Amino acid sequence: MDPYMNPLDQSIPDDDLDDDELLKLEKELAPKATDYYGILNISRKASDEEIKDAYKKLCRYFHPDKHNNEGNKKLAEAKFQVIQKAYEVISDPQKRAIYDTYGEEGLNAKWEVGPKFKTSQEMQEEYEKKARLQREQELDSLVRSRGEVQISVNAAGVFDPYEPPVFTGFGQPMEPPKKKGPFHALSKTQLQQLFMRHSFETQLGSQTRAVIGGSMVSRNGMGGGNIMGTVRHTVSPKLWAEASSTLLHPRVLNLKTYYNPSSDSFINTVAQTRTFYAPPILTLTAGRRLYATTTGYVTYRTGEWSLLGWGGDVSRKMDKSSVALGVAGGKNQTSYSVELQTGIIASHIAVEYTRKLPHNAQLRLSGLVSTTGGLSASVGSDHKVSEHTRIGMSLECGVPSGVLVKFRVSRLGQKVVLPIILSTEFDIQLAFFGAVIPVSIAVALDQLLLKPRRRKQIKEKIQQLREEHADYLAMRKQEALEGQQLMVEIATRKMRQEEKKQDGLVIIKAWYGRLDDIELDEDSDEPLPEEIIDVSVVLQSLVNDSRVTVPGGHAKVIQFIYIFI
Repeated sequence: MDPYMNPLDQSIPDDDLDDDELLKLEKELAPKATDYYGILNISRKASDEEIKDAYKKLCRYFHPDKHNNEGNKKLAEAKFQVIQKAYEVISDPQKRAIYDTYGEEGLNAKWEVGPKFKTSQEMQEEYEKKARLQREQELDSLVRSRGEVQISVNAAGVFDPYEPPVFTGFGQPMEPPKKKGPFHALSKTQLQQLFMRHSFETQLGSQTRAVIGGSMVSRNGMGGGNIMGTVRHTVSPKLWAEASSTLLHPRVLNLKTYYNPSSDSFINTVAQTRTFYAPPILTLTAGRRLYATTTGYVTYRTGEWSLLGWGGDVSRKMDKSSVALGVAGGKNQTSYSVELQTGIIASHIAVEYTRKLPHNAQLRLSGLVSTTGGLSASVGSDHKVSEHTRIGMSLECGVPSGVLVKFRVSRLGQKVVLPIILSTEFDIQLAFFGAVIPVSIAVALDQLLLKPRRRKQIKEKIQQLREEHADYLAMRKQEALEGQQLMVEIATRKMRQEEKKQDGLVIIKAWYGRLDDIELDEDSDEPLPEEIIDVSVVLQSLVNDSRVTVPGGHAKVIQFIYIFI
């Protein structure tokens, strides 16, 4: 069905939407660009013959010479100009390639991308390359800033009821116990560690980026920090490498390479050294896509080693070699990973599962069985408060690591993390309440604050867009009514032809718009609501051989049509 025959429906349900829908609403409710394929009523994959046939058919409907009424003739002239414009673009291979890639705006741009004798596929690839380079240059001018602050709090004393005994001198009376205030337990909370890091990333060349960052840690009044510089260079679309080094002691030099032999495989290498008196510690990871959404990989780490005496005696060094075998994958709502590592010093089995929940929440489950770390598990969720702000919380517990609750807030590349140690030993009661309380807080926050706020924002955005596009919608509806007026004679003739057939298709009523919240009676003579339009004439005119065909492959604005036959 031709888009200019239909009004633009912008009735979108307000319920069960989150903040991510605000940007989608702006796009969906904004005036749509002209769909030339829809005007010609053809698929985007239509052949040259199908394009010509569709154009000839529309000429029979909308050519001004086909109408005797002076009013209809003027309407037909306006419609026919739109049809001719669509045919000129779609029938021309070069214009069609531009339109398919960049829409109507691309037809008005000046393209200097090679000789005209190239095929439409080759031209489309050049157009995409030119636009991609332009987007990259715009993004490259920005300096990316990333920061993180992590404040570790030890609250194990709050949940430990043990009080040390009070000793008095011989013969001295026992002092009466002091009254404890309601916040006495909180006084046992200790600030255990402070960690901070920040980095800036900028463009040095078309294929080279630089990152400079600093980090510091303070634990029980002692700590240190360092500054690291990194240069990352893209050698080719399949290979890029980076080199990084710390500027202060201890000095560490890292060299990394990332190589993709094919779209289904990768090879990553890392070389790390702290001194030139020993070979660097090497890590090699090779992976390949096993299934559509599953990738397998193997990682080998050399640990500290020696080569012909270079590196000395490494038998007493603690960093030993290890091999890991893993599988990772996922779909739209879930992701998972399983890794088995075996090494001289430590081995482990790690499993992680993540699932997206409604309203941008995430559920994470992870487990680790290790020869040195025992057993651990975690569960958590993340919530999107606004377009650039997220909050999250998680519970981690294990043997012998204890119970830990972690809160996170991130905004525009800056992150604040607050880990709170509830117990240094595994406690099933603390683990239970440590999971229930954060979940209860998250549910209450979402239901009482975030969800009402989302609905309010969405309703305000919808009302704002409706007001902004009111004139445009009225114009589109008027165009739709004029298009139907020109097709009355054709629809009447086709209806008579179908009535004479044994299995003919005669459309009695067809309504366009959102009808789920409106009760309409097809036998009623009452006028239709403003957001509903009768498209019976349009659909009847599209009947051929007792069928109605609306080709796919291009945007349609129809959301609901009720047809009574």
